[in-house]
Amino acid sequence: MKRIKVLADNEGMSVTAFEAAIGASKGVFSRALANGTDIQSKWLLNVVENYPQYSTDWLLTGKGEMLQAANKTEERTETYLNAELEGVSNAVIHSLQRVISSQEVTIKSQEKTIISLEKQLALLEREIALLRKD
Repeated sequence: MKRIKVLADNEGMSVTAFEAAIGASKGVFSRALANGTDIQSKWLLNVVENYPQYSTDWLLTGKGEMLQAANKTEERTETYLNAELEGVSNAVIHSLQRVISSQEVTIKSQEKTIISLEKQLALLEREIALLRKD
């Protein structure tokens, strides 16, 4: 089971340390590797349960990508994050649109007030000018 060695190497540990990591007795994998014998299914199950990022197909048959499951998980996570960001972006856009609408209403109201005040100022300036003539 050379793939166990590859997996242990990928995890940065010796086969002996890998055996301990999954709760196997010392030599369970080492002996199988040295003798070219099969590994009991319970140990393979422990590997799959403890290292779900590795492809079960790859581990059992050697076919496919070693980290295929991890790549799919990353793709799903990325898709979820993009959708979440898009949802946040849409929420922010809608919120900003409401603020802009509100500000536009305020601006129009203030424009009317300014026009009214300008008219009042013009009237007061005429009255003052008339008072000064007298």
